[in-house]
Amino acid sequence: MRAVRASGLGEPIPTADKINRKLKRLRRIEAGYRADIRRAHDALKFQTANRTKAEQRYERVRRKLEARIEKLQPKIRDLTNLRAEMRS
Repeated sequence: MRAVRASGLGEPIPTADKINRKLKRLRRIEAGYRADIRRAHDALKFQTANRTKAEQRYERVRRKLEARIEKLQPKIRDLTNLRAEMRS
C-alpha cells in the first residue's frame, strides 16, 4: 500500500484514507451545488415583480451548477470504483 505524507509532517496517510477523504470532499462539493440550486429555486418563488426575468435567472444558475455537477460525477464514480477494488 502506497502512502502519502500530510504536508510533510507526521505519519503518512494510507492510500485508502486518502481516497476516502477525496471522495468525501467531492460529495460535499456536489451537495453544496445542489443546495445552491434549491436556494435559487426558493428565491424564484418570491420574485413577483418580473416573473420571466426571475425564471431566466434561475435557469441560468441551474444550468451552470448542473454543468459543475456533471464534471464531478465521473471523478466520484472513479474514486468509488477504486475504493471498491481496494477492498476486494
